[in-house]
Amino acid sequence: MSDVDKWYRNYWARHQAREVMNRTLRARCLSCEDCAQLNEMEQAIFNHTKHARRLLDYGAGDKPLKGKFVSAGFKGRYETLDMSAEDEHEYSSISQVTGQFDAILCLEVIEHMSLNDYVDLMDEFGSLLGLDGTLVIGTPNPLCVVPMWAGDPGHVQQYPLADLAADLVVRGYNVEAFRVRYGAWPNGLARLRFLAMRILCYLLSVDYAQGIVVIGKRKTPAQVPRSST
Repeated sequence: MSDVDKWYRNYWARHQAREVMNRTLRARCLSCEDCAQLNEMEQAIFNHTKHARRLLDYGAGDKPLKGKFVSAGFKGRYETLDMSAEDEHEYSSISQVTGQFDAILCLEVIEHMSLNDYVDLMDEFGSLLGLDGTLVIGTPNPLCVVPMWAGDPGHVQQYPLADLAADLVVRGYNVEAFRVRYGAWPNGLARLRFLAMRILCYLLSVDYAQGIVVIGKRKTPAQVPRSST
């Protein structure tokens, strides 16, 4: 078997969902600047997960988001997982995680794995996420004029926005999506350069936003359409 066969196990369902996403999905751009408080992207994630009683941050790194969430008033259990031993985490492997979570974050991780590994991870998240839970996936934007390999040689897989959203739809989530610009919004003369870049990107059918975030809200049984008999 190839290392992509799991991705194609429900290809036609995702293909149909992707066509719908291409027509209907609107992803406004948020900034992701390095600051002490929640930036625009992080605030959007916080708004969707702030009431979680138990949250898993998969690939938490040195846990900057955990500190910001706590400072912003997050009251739930914020548990972190990372394979690196450079910081302390509750887990170093998904196999160690048990129980149900109200929210799972996976930011800037899936681009480092194969499609089959991605499918396995999403399956694991599905088993860990409780009813009406929220799944947040962030990854580089393949449509960005700057390729994702320019900043990290560990990147191995791209995930177009419509395809990523469609995969979550097929898995039973209602989705909302954002494009992400790394850094603060420009001011002064830099805004003119930014405007010129936006116009050029539009003309070339590429994007200036370096990242994408898809937020999936698991459908309740009442929201899942019954199959006709």
